[in-house]
Amino acid sequence: MRIVNTCQYAHLPDEHPAVQRVLAKAEFVTCEKAKLTSEELLEFVQGADALISGTDYIRADLIEKFPKSLKVISRPAVGFDRVDIVAARAHGIDVCNAPGSNCESVADYIICMMIAAARDMYNNISDVRNGKWGVRQKGVGLKGKTVGIVGLGAIGRAVTQRCHGFSMKIVAYDPYLDYDFCAENAVTPMTLDELLGCSDFIVLAMPLNDSTYHMINADAISKMKDGVIIANDARGGVVDAAAMVEGLRSGKVRFYATDVMEAEPPTADDPLLRLDNVIVSSHIGAETIDASCNMLAMALNNATVSYTHLRAHETGRNL
Repeated sequence: MRIVNTCQYAHLPDEHPAVQRVLAKAEFVTCEKAKLTSEELLEFVQGADALISGTDYIRADLIEKFPKSLKVISRPAVGFDRVDIVAARAHGIDVCNAPGSNCESVADYIICMMIAAARDMYNNISDVRNGKWGVRQKGVGLKGKTVGIVGLGAIGRAVTQRCHGFSMKIVAYDPYLDYDFCAENAVTPMTLDELLGCSDFIVLAMPLNDSTYHMINADAISKMKDGVIIANDARGGVVDAAAMVEGLRSGKVRFYATDVMEAEPPTADDPLLRLDNVIVSSHIGAETIDASCNMLAMALNNATVSYTHLRAHETGRNL
């Protein structure tokens, strides 16, 4: 088996058990160059059985040109949005992700964004660096406030645990809500509209798909409490940016802290970058050594397991 790797944001030492397991049964080759062109990626995957895909956008036209040997695309990430899954599976290629591998690091960062927004930390730090000493506005505390978590998957659950540490009231919306988890963790299940109407903080932790695209739009924002603080480490596309800008300018939204944008990187004239009550970071929620190790280890395991199962199915026997 030959596994090729284009991921540059996650690394494992050679002595890591996941690497050792792969090397015991496969050839493992990592590309030294970042941000391959389509032509370079096609050349790199020749003869490969599995691809560990980093930031590559793998669309249908590219998949059609992949070698017939390629059976698995394994992403060291939670999202699938960079791979055309339908096209891949139509060509007999399985697509895997690494759910839960970065949830602890992302949850940490969401709490960081909530506090930074609640206390206007970015503007204060900027003022101090520019010789200004003082407070632009009073902040708000977390204790006793209601946090609404939209999306109660691995990240949402990890955020829940951290919010309990701040003595917050926790409500949640998810179309596939685990009511046992809610009961065991003092989380109140709600409809989306109910959550929007009662939350002092709103955490966006849902996947981006057809049903969540621009879920936070003008209508949703109009249903929120005045002065709501929103933290987004889901995907930029779950928020209608134009509606968010209007909500921020009107004061309906007190602060928007986001680690994700619909277009990454954003253009220099993006309206969100021009507002003082916005923090935008460069999709760094999972950028910890811990998460990187977890993501790549899971991606490697997924690649070998998926390939083994596919080959067993093709030959009608266990490999």
